[in-house]
Amino acid sequence: MSWPKNNPEPVKRKPMTPQGISALSKDLYFGFKFALQHFLSYFLAMLGIILLTVIMVVVILLIVVVPLILFVGLPTFIVWITTFTVEVGTLEGTMFIAIILMIVLPILGPFFVAYGSLYGMSREIIESEATSAESAFSWYKKRALSLVGGGMVHFLMSLAPFLIAIYVIFATSITGPTNEQLRLILPVGFVWIILSNGMLSLTFPGIIDGLSAVSAAKRSVRLCCRSPGRVLGAWTVYFTMIVVPIISLIDDQFLNAVSVIPNEILAPYGAAITLLILFVILPAMSITFSRIYLILTAQDESVYDNDDDDSEEYTIKLEVDYDES
Repeated sequence: MSWPKNNPEPVKRKPMTPQGISALSKDLYFGFKFALQHFLSYFLAMLGIILLTVIMVVVILLIVVVPLILFVGLPTFIVWITTFTVEVGTLEGTMFIAIILMIVLPILGPFFVAYGSLYGMSREIIESEATSAESAFSWYKKRALSLVGGGMVHFLMSLAPFLIAIYVIFATSITGPTNEQLRLILPVGFVWIILSNGMLSLTFPGIIDGLSAVSAAKRSVRLCCRSPGRVLGAWTVYFTMIVVPIISLIDDQFLNAVSVIPNEILAPYGAAITLLILFVILPAMSITFSRIYLILTAQDESVYDNDDDDSEEYTIKLEVDYDES
């Protein structure tokens, strides 16, 4: 016969990740709170990132343009550029989208590679509430190749259907869709962009955590599948904040047809909206997703395995709850 224990051993509690609107609202709140508190550091870091992006774009153009000029000659190249500039103004529909992708990809690619280093600053802020603009570039040096890979993963996943469709249209005799058909097809494409990039939104925090680009992407998808509301919810909020004003600011007949906000409303505030996106919303987004990443990985790695029922402290201020079962 065994005697009951007067002092039973404490039962370990396993971390439980908060879900729902309250958790999402906290993620967004902390993102904007720290972005505003450290506005000067992020402002200087974003200026450096923009400068670095310009340098990378110039390097890419030199790698492409210089050999082309040597091959065809400068006069022929100038004629091509002049003709291209004139023709772009008359394009619409599928051709317009194809040209936009060709122009935007070389610019956004280096930008997001450089922007990935901003997540290093955000991680420092979440863990210690302190950082500096130089931290972004130190993280860029540490994780440069992985950040390049992370940017490539984002673009390949999100734009793969569009690139395949454009290739099929130009490489075969298939006629491209009309504007009316594009109005039905493009919403599906936008949903794919939101979904694919949302599932990969924790890739850069994973790279800052020391993972390779592929491993970080896999972890991002796994964490998103486990907490889709929290990850995709935050991504949808930031995507709306960034993309809707940008599309509405572009004065194009086709984009005006799919724009949510009329161009006349936002046009006078274009410069202010651009500055707000660059120096407030993008830093806040990096903080939000760094926070979500640390919370979700904390549950996986049992970082918060505290036996003290009365303790409300934690290593990083993430407010992780516990499951008493």
